[in-house]
Amino acid sequence: MIPIDLTGKNCVVTGGTRGIGAAITRMLAEAGASTAAVYRSNDASAQESLAAREAFGGVHCNYRADIASPPDVSALADRLKADFGSVHGLVLGAGIPMHRHIDDITEDDWRRVLDINLTGPMLIVRAFRPMLVRGASIVSIASGAGHDGLPGLAAYGASKAGLILFTQSIAQDLGPGGIRANVVSPGFVDTEFSGRRADDERKQRVASNAALRRHGVPEDVAGAVLFFLSDLSAFVTGQALRVNGGVV
Repeated sequence: MIPIDLTGKNCVVTGGTRGIGAAITRMLAEAGASTAAVYRSNDASAQESLAAREAFGGVHCNYRADIASPPDVSALADRLKADFGSVHGLVLGAGIPMHRHIDDITEDDWRRVLDINLTGPMLIVRAFRPMLVRGASIVSIASGAGHDGLPGLAAYGASKAGLILFTQSIAQDLGPGGIRANVVSPGFVDTEFSGRRADDERKQRVASNAALRRHGVPEDVAGAVLFFLSDLSAFVTGQALRVNGGVV
């Protein structure tokens, strides 16, 4: 077995203190990376995540910021540059859900979802670009809803489809500088984010439609991210990997 060792690498994860993001930062810490987790509002979850990462040793920090706010993103980049200097891994994981019929989506709803799920990643990449070293890797957390049209997910799906194409485009822009960019698109993962409306019956239905006959857990997604941040994927860029247990 080839171990993945990220010792000496600095990794930033937006939305990195809850659900899938918390699993990602924890797995990165376990692999030896120093982690910076960005979150918007839940201080209790942020502290819990930080304690879990610190158990593995190394340098780990939390930063509170709204990634849809240009001033917040600029200040965040300044703080991270002062604290870490350079960035080897950047995970664009922050996002908000919306399950609403097109007749019920307001313009404010639409703008808020796109601001956080699509404009936010653009602001982060643009602000962090000077800190990304040659060999750095960007990973965007999209969704199966960004690949397939699903009822009630017009706004959310559009934002994630945009994120996929944004990531594949910056893979071309940044590739000559030795920076990679890839996408991980989870299917149903049992977290508060996707599971707040899901009862046991729905979870069982999701599992029965998957080739592996189970629904996802955060660590499934974190493992794919770890691969993209490691040297095992050194010649992989501009790709979108669906982590959904084989749902068709």
